Amino acid sequence: MSVPPPSLPYARDEASTSQHLSAYPNYAGDSPDTELMGEAEEMSEAEMSGAALQYWTAPRHRRGKGKEKGDEEYYKGGGLGRGREGGDEVAASVELANSIDAVPWRLRSRSKTLNAGMFICLNIGVDPPDIVKTNPCAKLECWLDPTALPSTKAIEAIGRNLHQQFETLNPKVKFKAFLDPSVEETKKQCIGLRKVAREERTVFYYNGHGVPKPTPSGEIWVFNKNYTQYIPVSLYDLQEWLGSPTVYVWECSGAGNILNNFAKAAERKDSELRQAQATQNAARDSSHPAADLPGSSFSDAIHLAACQATQILPMSPDLPADLFTCCLTSPIETSLRHFVLQDPLRRNISTSSNDPRSRVTVDMVMRIPGDLKDRRTPLGELNWIFTAVTDTIAWSSFPRDIFNRLFRQDLLVAALFRNFLLAQRIMQTYHCTPMSIPELPSTHNHPLWNSWDLAVDACLAQLPELLDLQAANEAGTSNVSPMSVYRPSNFFAQHLQAFEVWLQHGGAVSTKLANSTTNGNGKNAAHRAPPEQLPIVLQVLLSQAHRLRALILLSRFVDLGPWAVHLSLSIGIFPYVQKLLQSPAIELKPVLIFIWARILAVDKSCQVDLLRDAGYNYFAQILGPYPTTPGVGTGGAPLAIPNANEHRAMCAFILSILCRNFKPGQTACLAINVFDACMARLQEDDWLLKTWCLLCIAQLWADNDDAKSLFMVNPARQGELLMALRSTAVEVRAAALYAFGTLLGASSAPVDSSEAKGGGGTGAQLGMTEMQQMEVEAGLAFACMMSVKEDASPMVRKELVVVISSVVREWRGWLVCAAWVYYEQEVALSKAESGASDTEGGGMRSVVTEALDEWVQNPDLSPEEHQRNLTFLSSFKVLFETLLDFSVDPDTEVALRASSVVDYIIALLLDSAFVRVRGSAVPGLLARRRPPLNVRQYAAAQGDGSRLPNGVPPGPKRAETDNPSGTVNGTLPGLKRSGSVAHALRSLATMTGFLSPDTPETPSSPVEAQPEAQDYMQSSASAYKSPYPDASHPRILPEGHQASPVRTSSGGILRGAVTGPGAGAGASGLSRVGAGLAMSGRNQAEMSMEPVRAVDVLEALSEEDMERLRIRRLRGTQAGGDVDGRLANNGLARPNDLGLGMVAKEVKDDVLPLKSGFYDWAMEYFREPQMKVSEADPVSIGRLESAWGYLRAAQCEGGRRVRHLSSCLRSTEGDAGDFEKQAPDADEPGSTTYNQQAWRHTRNEHLLSQSQANEEYAAFHPWHADAGTLHNDAWPLQLCFHSFDPLMAVTDDADNICVWDWKARTKLNKFSNQNVNGSSISSVHFINEMASSLMLTASTEGSVRIWRDYEVPGRTELASSFRAVSDTYPVGHSSGVLTAWEQNKGHLLVGGDMKVVRLWDATVERHLRDIATQAGANLTALASDEPDGNVFVAGFGDGVVRLFDKRADDAGSVVLRTWRKHHTWIQSVHLQRGGQRELVTGSMNGEVRIWDVRAPDAPLYERAVQKDGLMALAVHPGAPVFATTSAPAPHSTRQRLVLQGFSDPQNPKTLSKIGIPLAPNYAAPNRVASMPSASSLVFHPNEMVIAAGGFDASGMVKMFRCPTPSSEVLSWEHANGNGVH
Repeated sequence: MSVPPPSLPYARDEASTSQHLSAYPNYAGDSPDTELMGEAEEMSEAEMSGAALQYWTAPRHRRGKGKEKGDEEYYKGGGLGRGREGGDEVAASVELANSIDAVPWRLRSRSKTLNAGMFICLNIGVDPPDIVKTNPCAKLECWLDPTALPSTKAIEAIGRNLHQQFETLNPKVKFKAFLDPSVEETKKQCIGLRKVAREERTVFYYNGHGVPKPTPSGEIWVFNKNYTQYIPVSLYDLQEWLGSPTVYVWECSGAGNILNNFAKAAERKDSELRQAQATQNAARDSSHPAADLPGSSFSDAIHLAACQATQILPMSPDLPADLFTCCLTSPIETSLRHFVLQDPLRRNISTSSNDPRSRVTVDMVMRIPGDLKDRRTPLGELNWIFTAVTDTIAWSSFPRDIFNRLFRQDLLVAALFRNFLLAQRIMQTYHCTPMSIPELPSTHNHPLWNSWDLAVDACLAQLPELLDLQAANEAGTSNVSPMSVYRPSNFFAQHLQAFEVWLQHGGAVSTKLANSTTNGNGKNAAHRAPPEQLPIVLQVLLSQAHRLRALILLSRFVDLGPWAVHLSLSIGIFPYVQKLLQSPAIELKPVLIFIWARILAVDKSCQVDLLRDAGYNYFAQILGPYPTTPGVGTGGAPLAIPNANEHRAMCAFILSILCRNFKPGQTACLAINVFDACMARLQEDDWLLKTWCLLCIAQLWADNDDAKSLFMVNPARQGELLMALRSTAVEVRAAALYAFGTLLGASSAPVDSSEAKGGGGTGAQLGMTEMQQMEVEAGLAFACMMSVKEDASPMVRKELVVVISSVVREWRGWLVCAAWVYYEQEVALSKAESGASDTEGGGMRSVVTEALDEWVQNPDLSPEEHQRNLTFLSSFKVLFETLLDFSVDPDTEVALRASSVVDYIIALLLDSAFVRVRGSAVPGLLARRRPPLNVRQYAAAQGDGSRLPNGVPPGPKRAETDNPSGTVNGTLPGLKRSGSVAHALRSLATMTGFLSPDTPETPSSPVEAQPEAQDYMQSSASAYKSPYPDASHPRILPEGHQASPVRTSSGGILRGAVTGPGAGAGASGLSRVGAGLAMSGRNQAEMSMEPVRAVDVLEALSEEDMERLRIRRLRGTQAGGDVDGRLANNGLARPNDLGLGMVAKEVKDDVLPLKSGFYDWAMEYFREPQMKVSEADPVSIGRLESAWGYLRAAQCEGGRRVRHLSSCLRSTEGDAGDFEKQAPDADEPGSTTYNQQAWRHTRNEHLLSQSQANEEYAAFHPWHADAGTLHNDAWPLQLCFHSFDPLMAVTDDADNICVWDWKARTKLNKFSNQNVNGSSISSVHFINEMASSLMLTASTEGSVRIWRDYEVPGRTELASSFRAVSDTYPVGHSSGVLTAWEQNKGHLLVGGDMKVVRLWDATVERHLRDIATQAGANLTALASDEPDGNVFVAGFGDGVVRLFDKRADDAGSVVLRTWRKHHTWIQSVHLQRGGQRELVTGSMNGEVRIWDVRAPDAPLYERAVQKDGLMALAVHPGAPVFATTSAPAPHSTRQRLVLQGFSDPQNPKTLSKIGIPLAPNYAAPNRVASMPSASSLVFHPNEMVIAAGGFDASGMVKMFRCPTPSSEVLSWEHANGNGVH
């Protein structure tokens, strides 16, 4: 049985809407294994109620929250340091001075050393005069004793040895030794080195053991020709000869003198070169700026010196004389020799000759067997370990820019500096301090040297045995190879284990905890220190034995976030993972895919490297429908990897990055059929895989006609992609729209990018006719619109606006025609509704209908073509209406984006020949005056001073503007047909932004915005793009016209510039005053021209769009060009043309298509942690994967909640700003989030059990005890208790929401619901009450909003919003918008002045179905059957009550019961939980009835409880108690509150009668044509408390309770001891 390859501890992020999220933590005693199924089935009824399911808590619902400065910002900000304990030790903390961004990991230029000159001045036999040598003295030079040979032969042997030693560092460098050189030879050879090296680096090595020490001025000594004198050489001369760049190695006593003086000489030399270069440039061209120095600066030279200026080299006879050179060129031998000399244990551990360490001598270490290049031998392995140790020391001790310059740019320089660290350590022992330029801190006492000593000790312990075997083999007495008995070092295994420990503990520290310590300046003082083992992991990748484990640990590290990826790249990990793409090892594929996905999510520039050597094939093979293992048999064996869909999604992401704005990447992916692979994967039931397959297809399509043709000519593929719009996952729907957007011409570049502006539709699809291409483009946009126009996710609606904007750009003529038809019809309709219609009302038919009649009677076209044109016009008109609807969307960004497109169309409409059509209403727009800043402007510029909950101005107000035809019935805007469309029509004139020429606009002075308001305003301004060019935008003028200033009536000047078609983009601000002035005068001039026929304009605009398509298609052929002259006149329409021209006259042509930010948002998934391994069992990867597999299966079935999975806490309550950072460790036992959730769970269960115990008591005891009074700011319209927290939401008759702590009677927060003017909040609910509680509100204009952090001032934000009601019908008394929330199923029922009840699913954020009410009156009361949620009850204005079954598909069987005993408006209905499922209904005439839903004929109880009429009826959700309030009469001074218990429904018991005093000036709230609120009287869902409001203009809310024998539930603060004083 084959063992599956090890896999990543990869925990899938289930934050999509296709999954439910549990609010319960994973308790310490629970384990995510196969017992989950049994545990799910054994859940208590309270848990199965669905209260723990979380909705609107995914990361996409946390927009607008700023992230606190965490590790990523800290590392990028240059705050990375390394601190060590150890008293007075050096390097207590080394600050890394440069940030990762400032020092990119990819080196700008990789320099190399070409040659090296080794100048050896020994003069063997003659000692220098200034050095007195000891006796005995160090004699070895390059491991040779010069006294053992004749002087001439000795120096030649030393030169050869030095040459060989340097070649071990880099054999590609040309080394040459110069023995006892004279000054003339020194000059000649130095000049020759620079001549050969040219601009590359050269090395100057100087051994001055046979000459005097350098002078205090830095001069070095060489010989004369006869070797009779020492000749000094100045640093200035040396720099002149060697040039730059150069590496200097100084092996001599007093070498510090050279370094101390070199900087002065280098600066002098650089200054001379700058002056010479400036003089040369001035002589050649006085205007030419002075150039920089050729090559590199002399000051950038690198120096390595053996000692300081006052030090001499060590003379111990146990050491070589050139100890510094030995450290640099023979580090292993030198280090082993030093270890033997310094090892105190060698003499003390044992005197027995059997102990191997006692036999080790200095001479033996020089004979250590092996090869430096073979890591399987002792010498090669030690060299490998030494490289890892020194690399790690350098990376953890030096600034990042210094590390990259010295250890990553040049192989020889890197080797020299690694060995220089050893020289620091060894020579410090002998009181020498090596120096360098750039200056480096000392690392001689770094803790990793202990690890090196341990590895050396383990190797030397085996050395005597290895040498004995080697001698026996040479003597022929043994055949055993020494390498066969060698035991490799466990150095790398131990450090991998240390790295794993860091990942489990140091890496698992939450960012919030790591940043909790602050210094005196309020800045973060404590941060996660990066692991010291990271460079060692890099070296481990060279070992096949440890490679898989190292890659898995590395993948866990990069999963920590972008900061970890930056660190990995800066250490040099990228070349290794790139090379491994050529490995056929199957076990490496999952980890390599994971690592590459994280790298590309951080650095897109790696796409070029991915294209090199066809590395993308590695990922395309996994993504393919039938991946196989190459080289196995003929066709290859099936390739199986764990977590297949997750890794395929990563492959799709990687390939999409390869294609993004990268034409060669698109071509490469098309060549290997990536498009077909992505299409095949769309059949998988995995939201992440489908999302990234769609996004990969989108990147393939972006500006690539060949890729688009694969889709355009295949109807089957079109159907498959359109099916993605019906997905249950929000991300998949948005990704499908993103793909359609790029297909239709939208740009795939980031929103803030200036490249790839988009446009061009589907390109040149020469495989189909012009008409077929138009049908596909218009049809796709229409199909997208029909599929998702009522989507509940703002993300999806934003993508739909982008799709429509792409079609508007290419078919602007048709959209202008559609806007004209729509506007003419709506103006005539509004006149008819206002009673202003007269004999001229037929003008609408004479303009629109007559024009259409003439259009279809054109004999040049066939009847089929006429019908097709009418279909096109109708489709584009629907698209325009959809844009109008979106322009007043409750989501501000959707509204601003749609407003950009609408304003673009309206601007073109006013610029078209329709203004010259006789009888048209379009010219009326030009006479409109724009009210100052009342549409799409911020509330900071309005007088009401309203603010958003977070303290910033709200989005665009849906302000009412004057109708050109007058108001409709003198009322506020209603929801007629499509209320938002009607309102948008009334604001149409304001959208244009025109002013009359004689009255310049004076904008209001905006209120000064707070700092957080500026961010909001900037983001909103970026979402809106004005179609009108400002003064800085290039103007396109007709041929023959010069750019001249346009003087406005106010004296301002608008300057223009003659540019080509489609020239640059200007700033798209909100101000359009100047453009409006200029355009207004020009349009008035056009209006004075001869009138035109509307049919001619229709034909001209539609033909112009077809001409634009033909030009686009011609550009796709070799014959492209201006074949008919339509591109003449700079693309502008001529004076007599009825079209708009290829380029719009006064409208910015680069506004559309809009850009989408969805791709960059989706990419954040791969920048956030996704792995999770249990701390108690870090190796149980298989159990974790099986648990996640069960979770996904259970979620796909949609039936059960899974309680004991830790990662479900991604949606739990906590600091929203740290949400993404807390998610990986939120479930850790002992963490704050874990403890809060555990406490909340215990508290909630206690409240539920206490409530159940009190229910029977409350049904028989009075409720008159005073529970407090809340003094609200305004009339309390809606009241709502939180089930578990002591919170109450109170709404007023405007759009404000107050959140109270009703137990402490304190107001916590007040914020605006951002309603349309004239509407109010009609219902409010708390959702997700078990954990991350949100507030859901519905307003009378039909919008639903979900608020987060509603109780925290300044932090309240909108999680989501959508329009739940689209069409309403006129009624005598409006019931507003009524809602019922079902937490268990995540369903929202919406009803009101409609013929249907709309069912919305929060799980998938979609509208599921409309259930016909089958009633002749509007819906007035709505209640759901909690917790099952299968049926619901609705009451109507005619007194009828119906019970509906949501499960029934047939409209005839959806109504289960009908009750007709009431005869007036049903004010409230309620289905009681438990018991016999009693139904309580109340009507406005004061009658209350209790029904048994199983017996609809007669009620169990029937009485007129309030004889003066009923204002509100409330029923306790658990206790059999209901309450009613009387309807106050005009002059009544007291309102009656009656509470009754109905444990016996047939004989209810009156519990309390309470008289509530009314203010003398009682007045009804200003709710337009709406009945009194049924929610002004509410019971607490669990506690025995009732609140009553809505009876006093002072805003008072009275609370009463039933005293029960219960104990108080401690708060979280009291439970933790914080509440005790």
